[in-house]
Amino acid sequence: MSALSNWAPIRFSPEEELEYAERMTERILPLLRLGSVFGALAFTGYQFWDLMFDPNALVKTGPIRFTVIVWFMIALGITYLPSFRRTPSYLPWFTLCTYSIVAIGFGIILARLPGGFLAGVSGFILGMIFIPMFIYRFWQSVVIVLPLVVLPHVVMAIAGASSLEIINALAWIGGGAGFVIGFAYLVDIINRHGFRLEKLLDREKRRSDELLLNILPAEIAERLKSGEEPLADQCESVTVLFADLVGFTELSRKMPAAELVTLLNDLFSRFDALVTKHGAEKIKTIGDAYMAAAGLTNSTADHVEQIASLALGMRDAFAEFREQHGLDIKLRIGIHSGAVVAGVIGTQKFAYDLWGDTVNIASRMESEGLPDKIQISAKVWQSLSGRYQAEPRGEITLKGHKPASTFLLEDRAS
Repeated sequence: MSALSNWAPIRFSPEEELEYAERMTERILPLLRLGSVFGALAFTGYQFWDLMFDPNALVKTGPIRFTVIVWFMIALGITYLPSFRRTPSYLPWFTLCTYSIVAIGFGIILARLPGGFLAGVSGFILGMIFIPMFIYRFWQSVVIVLPLVVLPHVVMAIAGASSLEIINALAWIGGGAGFVIGFAYLVDIINRHGFRLEKLLDREKRRSDELLLNILPAEIAERLKSGEEPLADQCESVTVLFADLVGFTELSRKMPAAELVTLLNDLFSRFDALVTKHGAEKIKTIGDAYMAAAGLTNSTADHVEQIASLALGMRDAFAEFREQHGLDIKLRIGIHSGAVVAGVIGTQKFAYDLWGDTVNIASRMESEGLPDKIQISAKVWQSLSGRYQAEPRGEITLKGHKPASTFLLEDRAS
């Protein structure tokens, strides 16, 4: 049963069917244009074939051929109309119209040539074999083939063709129509399976892109996908934030692992939402520590204010989180601005990270800070002064550095 099902066209939902029609129309249009050009050239070139049967054929068949050629040129122009390109349902009826004109025109040409019905009726097959290229549903091929079978015989009957000519035409055209319909059926199956595979590939690509964007900033992800290696940037002005939970280690000793991870995931998810809201970049988490930065791309205008707003939002979100869960822990945040080196390291489980003195000082701002406070460096305060409220904390000693003046960020200026 499963083997037989492989030979049945796949049925799509109405939404997928419309998407399939739109995608196939995009692919068919270039072929339709090429077919219009070749059709015009064929009808022009076969005028010499007419002259082999009748020296006066130019007068007898020339106007008919010219009329069909004009239609091919009009058809070529129609395919460039925006409304035609946007409406997949136009395509099968347009193709039907073209083939009907060809069937009538070619039938009249053969009627005007001596012995034309016997010698030229096989020419209908030349046009038929291209039908599967111009359709995206099997039933369309049946509808389009129909005038190619009926109309030539109508023309022959009107022109008084003999029984032999009619039987000969029926054999050639009927056999060609059967081949075309069978071939169109297979093409429909192949196209639909191909479309489904493309959809699956698109879905997997989106999923992989989403995973990549969860690890890397969007610009860095694009550069990595393009094959840039090594991927490193010197960023002259960046603001870095570190946040850490005070009392979390003690809490982890008392709480089951699953519950602990659930709590941490809840908190960091709130932080992630705030990072997105303020246009910053989450860099990484290490245990219960959270690192973010702004100014890594040229699109960031005031990265210091971005991080300051993020820090205040994190403080408020943490207070709400702590109250909801009834926890006895506190949040400590440190911020500093300056130059950093940013890049991707590793080939497996790679990570986007920042290095430099700015990162070290920002980390010290956090580790030497006060619980439930946002400690910022003097450089950060110089950028925020007048727009935010802060109180001096005084100088603190930073490992490997001279004593540094620090401030405690409180809120936006009223």
